Amino acid sequence: MKTFNFFVVLFLVAFVSSCTSIELGEAGLKIYKLGDKKGQTEVLGVGRHANHWFGYYTIKVYPTNIQQWSWTLSSNEGNQVDESIHFQAEGQDLSCDVGIAFTFDTEGNSLAKMYEYFKCEPQEIIDRFLRKDVRNFFNELSANMKVDEVYAQKKEELRAGVLQKMQEKYAPLGIDVQEISYLSLIRLPKEVQDAVNLKITAKQRAEQRENEIAEKEAEAKKKAAEAQGEAERLRIEAEGRAKAIEVEGRALANNPQILRLKEIEMQMKLAESAKSWNTVVMSSGQAGQLLNIGNGK
Repeated sequence: MKTFNFFVVLFLVAFVSSCTSIELGEAGLKIYKLGDKKGQTEVLGVGRHANHWFGYYTIKVYPTNIQQWSWTLSSNEGNQVDESIHFQAEGQDLSCDVGIAFTFDTEGNSLAKMYEYFKCEPQEIIDRFLRKDVRNFFNELSANMKVDEVYAQKKEELRAGVLQKMQEKYAPLGIDVQEISYLSLIRLPKEVQDAVNLKITAKQRAEQRENEIAEKEAEAKKKAAEAQGEAERLRIEAEGRAKAIEVEGRALANNPQILRLKEIEMQMKLAESAKSWNTVVMSSGQAGQLLNIGNGK
């Protein structure tokens, strides 16, 4: 009985150790290697799936959640392995740390198509295919750019172009590339970096000078416009006064009584102010006047 239990335990251990576990966030692909189903595939769900001892089939596990990977100058702390992406512009060697985000399409027969093309594990797809194509597309697009454009003006255009090319190539193969990102500045040879920095500084100074000139021109135009506005205001006021005088002159010419009325109003004002005079005489006639004939004190 003890011998029987021993073999039962041994069988269970062997069975469990020969199983492939597919967890949440994963999908499996069973690939038949032998027999009538050779070359066929079958998608497996979450659970434990027994492996065939004689290699009748094999099981590959693919993550279904988003994958993020980075290729940097130092992949691990203290490890100086250079995994960064190298490319060229104007014959100069450039490099930068690059990140990628993607998902494996597990719907329908996408996993089968993916395996048919790559025939390797997910990690090998990242190392052997994705990284190589990211580097190739960086080289392809930067070949027609200047170093300072890659470093500054067209840096984002370069990244977006690589992303588009990766999406176009890998979407039909069951991999959805969602993002390509810079994880560092683009690294240049020191002498090139110095030259680019000088050029950028000179351009910034020129732009600053242009802005200063534009501000002064704008201020001069503002003052000129204000002066023109003031001159226009004075012209309108002068025209208004001239018009008023002209209207008043025509009114007086056509109505002599108005002139006589103004004369009387003036005389009344003089009379009011002459209360302190000794003697006041009102002359006769239409154009009477108030005269001071006092003792002159």
